[in-house]
Amino acid sequence: MNPGNFIPGVSELDYVTQLYVTRNITVVIGLAVALFLRSHKSLFVILVVRLLTDVSDVITVYAFNLEVVKSSVPMVVIILIIPALLALWYLWKRINQDSK
Repeated sequence: MNPGNFIPGVSELDYVTQLYVTRNITVVIGLAVALFLRSHKSLFVILVVRLLTDVSDVITVYAFNLEVVKSSVPMVVIILIIPALLALWYLWKRINQDSK
């Protein structure tokens, strides 16, 4: 399976794109393990890591003035960052509730 097949106009992936795909696959595996273990703390840690990488991506887009991907920043904020913040808030409440 070649991830390049899902990106229009791309026949071969460069190193940066492969790194991004690998990072996303790693997070999915981490989420699956955390859910399998039914661990709120593990899920919290994985979501923090994911949130930090998404926020750093947004900062990088503006720091390097990457006009090509600036249009995707609102999508990243709405689909990835805001739900992660809500999930972290919920998990934080659950972790504190479980420790009492």
